[in-house]
Amino acid sequence: MADKRMFSLKIVDSDLFLDMPLSSQCLYFHLSMRADDDGFVNNPKKIIKIIGANEDDLKILIAKGFVIVFERGIIVITHWKINNFIRKDRYKPTLYENEVQSLSQTKNGMYIKEVGCHLVDQRLTSGQPSIDKGRLDKVSIDKGREESTPPPNSKKYGEYQNIILTDEQYKALQEKLQSHTDTMIEKLSRYIKSTGKTYQDHYVTILNWYEQDKDKLSQKKTGKIPTFEDYDKGEHL
Repeated sequence: MADKRMFSLKIVDSDLFLDMPLSSQCLYFHLSMRADDDGFVNNPKKIIKIIGANEDDLKILIAKGFVIVFERGIIVITHWKINNFIRKDRYKPTLYENEVQSLSQTKNGMYIKEVGCHLVDQRLTSGQPSIDKGRLDKVSIDKGREESTPPPNSKKYGEYQNIILTDEQYKALQEKLQSHTDTMIEKLSRYIKSTGKTYQDHYVTILNWYEQDKDKLSQKKTGKIPTFEDYDKGEHL
């Protein structure tokens, strides 16, 4: 396995990447440095502890699409082949063949996870894979059912009771956001109600929005708080 890694400015200089907390950005670099030659990491939790990050940073990377997570806790760097080119005489294939088989690859080298879909074309080719439409429809329906089921011990928050948080997540928000917790919950609640948009993880979305707003929130008396239109212009979960 090579001991040197590269990073593309197309990825790490993007607004989507730079909008993340510095701790999430740092975790991305450390995961990439420790990945195998196909971009897989089998010990993300260990790396999180070593560098003093937390699991929220990993959740942000997953939600933003910078890493893909598998059932066994293994992850892969989504843009690995955009970042890295490894010579054939130094390349060592990953040990995680099952995970490789669940991935396809776009023309520019970005990994895509195909869950439960039948790929007609060979995986990890330079072209887009063909997907059995019937299987895809079934996966979409099942996914919708899963997302509509709130996690255990969760409660509804916000003016419109459309923000789903567990007790642990709400306590974590109070610790991180302090007096701004209810402000950010209400902001997301109104935004979802007014736009009809859905989010996979309300907790991570609130954290992301707070990271973008915290400087302005601290200057609330003299500064302008972002409006819904401001959020439409940016990248969010």
